[in-house]
Amino acid sequence: MRKKNRNRFRLSCIGGILLLFVIAALFAPILLKKLFPMPYLEIVKKYAADNQLKITLVYSVMKTESGFRTEVVSPKGAVGLMQITEKTGRWIADSLGDEDYDCDDLKKPEVNIKYGCWYLSYLLERFEGNNELALAAYNAGEGTVRRWVADNAIEWRGFEIKSVPYTETEKYLVRVNRIYFVYKTLYPEMDSW
Repeated sequence: MRKKNRNRFRLSCIGGILLLFVIAALFAPILLKKLFPMPYLEIVKKYAADNQLKITLVYSVMKTESGFRTEVVSPKGAVGLMQITEKTGRWIADSLGDEDYDCDDLKKPEVNIKYGCWYLSYLLERFEGNNELALAAYNAGEGTVRRWVADNAIEWRGFEIKSVPYTETEKYLVRVNRIYFVYKTLYPEMDSW
């Protein structure tokens, strides 16, 4: 009798564990989509398409940079969703011919995403489509990354940057790439342009 009760107990434990796995499998995508949302989707779609960027890459940068907070300002003065500095914002506005630009516009999702997508596309073009170098430049600046390349100061692991002189940029690349992996896994239909 005890043996039967132990077997029933084991079977019920196994059944309970299997039920938890099924529930987790069913609800994991829903939970992950809450943790990795796609706010401002129509704006992102428009400017990602205009700049031939993957929507998932734009969201990876945006989540890493600001956590989707429009009003956030970094200690270095970078503003908004895609964390653009006043100086870079002015340069982008001039490049795009936006004569009515004001620094406070960077807190507006439409302007910030437009400028951030344009700038990311610009960096991808400048670094011949190399995502790693473009993302490193988005964080550390184009001139800085050009110096690293010229000085062979970047360590590579295949096509990914393994090490750069700035620890902050190294951590940034790891974070963006991890978030990008999640976004393109959760939203494969958005991983094209």
